[in-house]
Amino acid sequence: MEIGSGHTWAAVRVPDNKYALIPNQMLIGKLNLKDSKNYMASTNLVKKVKAWSQNKKIKLAGYVKGTVNYSKAFGTNDKTDAIYNRPRMWDGQRILIPSKKQSITKKSYTLFLKPDKKVSPAKVGQVLSSHFTGTKYSSYGKWRGGYRPINVPTDVESHILQIISNVPKEYAAIQWLAMASPANSVYLPFYTNISDTPSQDPTNTKSAYWTYKTTAMVIEAYKHKKFIDSSTGKKTDLIYKDVNPTKKAVTKQLKANLAQSDKLTAYLTEQNQKNADYAQKKWQTMNNSLIVHSNKLAPVTKSKLTFNK
Repeated sequence: MEIGSGHTWAAVRVPDNKYALIPNQMLIGKLNLKDSKNYMASTNLVKKVKAWSQNKKIKLAGYVKGTVNYSKAFGTNDKTDAIYNRPRMWDGQRILIPSKKQSITKKSYTLFLKPDKKVSPAKVGQVLSSHFTGTKYSSYGKWRGGYRPINVPTDVESHILQIISNVPKEYAAIQWLAMASPANSVYLPFYTNISDTPSQDPTNTKSAYWTYKTTAMVIEAYKHKKFIDSSTGKKTDLIYKDVNPTKKAVTKQLKANLAQSDKLTAYLTEQNQKNADYAQKKWQTMNNSLIVHSNKLAPVTKSKLTFNK
């Protein structure tokens, strides 16, 4: 769904076997409002766009012979988008459809595409943590006037919302959450049918946020990209294996608690806390190694302080 200028809206159904990757740019194109199962729009949209297109002061684009191209009417596709938005579509599509070769400078990309393989939460996490990873456009560290990546070092958190179809609804909804920049963090699964969440105090340097933020800060200073890719990759694989919410053992325990809703909620809340604590400890251990490694490679510098009398 997209809202145009605060006065209109349009929506298009995402096909079951395809995905949509949306940057900060309007992408819904030609509307087939006769197909009400797949397209919806605000009242009298076509008439309004037609009138605005004929208004000499407005001269709105997007109207052609009784149809509306919504993104042309209300969106942009200019030089700013060429740096800020379209490259992020290119990067996400590159990850999900490696078989499809495209240029990062294309003026438009297809909205709905079928991925080469079924998309898992881990694959979505790869997209959300990408900074043109593994390409010549990689902006790891800082975006210095090049293409803006999906993941930037200043990210505060990133999340993936999943509904599992083959388990009871009481524990089918999961939020995968990565604190700080997901490129240097890990997506942890949190059940949503809970009574409390793991505590987060952004001013506490021992909090989960600062644990993951520390990783990024050390890397930013010393550029140990290869070191951190190896470390986080191993840690991420280990954590996914140990806390994956679809594991048979966990599912068996959940089913046993399903008869009592309060008992189930308590169990899910407990599991969330255990997962959060487990991952944070793993990351804290890695951070200690990373800091030691950084000190060995850090250049020796001298500084002098002068105070006025």
